[in-house]
Amino acid sequence: MCVQFFFNVLILCCGVSAFNILILPPTPSFSHQRPILALTESLVRKGHKLFVASPNIVPGLERNENYTFVDLSFSYNLLKNENGDAVIKISTQRQLSKWEVGSAILCPATDLAKFQLTSDQFLQFKQRVESENIKFDVVIVQPLFIPYLTPMARVLAGDAPIIAVSSYVMDWMTEDALGSPVHLSFSPSVFGHYTDRMNLLQRIENWFSHHYIVSGIKRTIEASARRFFTEEYGLNATFVDESPWERISLTLITSNSLYYYPRQLGPNVIEVGPLHLGTPDPLPKNLQSWLDGAGKGVIYFSLGSNMQSRSLPREVVDNFSRFFRSLPPGYRVLWKWESDGKIPGQSDNILAQKWMPQHSVLAHPKVRLFITQGGLQSFQEAVHFGVPTITIPWFSDQECTAAKMIDAKIGRRLSPQDIHSFTKIKTAIETVLYDESYLKNMQKLSGLSHEFTSQAMDKAVFWVEHVARHGGASHLRPSTADSNLFQYFCLDLITVIVISSLSLIFLIYLIVYYILNPNVYSKSKGKLKHS
Repeated sequence: MCVQFFFNVLILCCGVSAFNILILPPTPSFSHQRPILALTESLVRKGHKLFVASPNIVPGLERNENYTFVDLSFSYNLLKNENGDAVIKISTQRQLSKWEVGSAILCPATDLAKFQLTSDQFLQFKQRVESENIKFDVVIVQPLFIPYLTPMARVLAGDAPIIAVSSYVMDWMTEDALGSPVHLSFSPSVFGHYTDRMNLLQRIENWFSHHYIVSGIKRTIEASARRFFTEEYGLNATFVDESPWERISLTLITSNSLYYYPRQLGPNVIEVGPLHLGTPDPLPKNLQSWLDGAGKGVIYFSLGSNMQSRSLPREVVDNFSRFFRSLPPGYRVLWKWESDGKIPGQSDNILAQKWMPQHSVLAHPKVRLFITQGGLQSFQEAVHFGVPTITIPWFSDQECTAAKMIDAKIGRRLSPQDIHSFTKIKTAIETVLYDESYLKNMQKLSGLSHEFTSQAMDKAVFWVEHVARHGGASHLRPSTADSNLFQYFCLDLITVIVISSLSLIFLIYLIVYYILNPNVYSKSKGKLKHS
């Protein structure tokens, strides 16, 4: 009884500094939800009151009084075709170029926000906020949807500060507005395949393609959001910002330089590192037994949440099956296969399942190789648990991930075209599987990852509380946020210096010239008199 009383008093004391936090993460993709789900759980456990409108619920918090969940899970159905398959999973069985990413995936995805913000679930929540006069101390959003979410944040939370949480290696949507424009001579675009060591032609292409793609995406989303709020709230929707990106107080990037490259950032752009990594759950008995029984090692094959192995062309499936069948005794394969029944050509050393607890699988010491599509969260898990990789990038930031893996010498890349060749599959897998240098390099990164990740969540929670406590982060906003690229890179200063220097040199030249050639000066003077 005394213990329970003490516990209740402790909770009340902690609640004195608790905040009301609104989270709006619309993306119906589990990989993009995982960092925010982990952050949500941590904030709730600390005693803060969370109101979350999301396609995914945090398991275990359903009955927690500090957690209000607005169920937008119907958003996943909006990405499915008439056969019940996710459109992305079907359309991306061919590789999308970076020029197609905006028009094929990112811009259409923002239309989801319209359905979410006009859904019965969301409107009921909005009505509750208004009727109960709920006040929010801070709002957390996903960067891609900012033109929709910052106006809605004003409707629900007034002038509460807004934090963006990026599930990419950089927040390519808001960093410029926060005063940290990406320096594309040294930082590869997330949509490209370069490293941070580019030659002149690569730097030119990197600059042009990144600005072209990002500016196009921003223009499309902003125009869509303005149309939406005009239709829903009328022409007097004064809460719609001309530049919604500037409403962001601070951005948290759920990654760090281990998965990208070191770069200079302002104090309001913070790399907290992976938030979803933690102690792995115990494996199901069948998986535990299968992994334990591998004498030499296990190859784990999964294309993540936005791809499906079962949609791969039959020729590709046959190539992988043929190679796995030829592995030396003692090697086993764990294959995420989304259909009932066996994989065509499945051998006895392959175990296929529709779903895999990837976190726990990669943590098993027998897993020797991870064949992945190159999603950031999969990459982070592979590094954290020290498993070398083969990456098959299809779209978005997966090429950037593949380039980093190759540059760090922790894996190899197979293009979607390469996997039609049995020889290329065999060469890539055998290289990583049998060359110990890949494992050693990955184990070194794994040690770094454990040190960084041990403080990642505490760091993220600190910054959320800091912004909520102080009503924003204007004290962290550098003056570069209000400058243009010409000023940021000191081109105005360089221009003045160059022109002044040339003018001075020319003046000195004239003086010296007339001193050394006095007759020229006399003739010039005489001509002036005669005229």
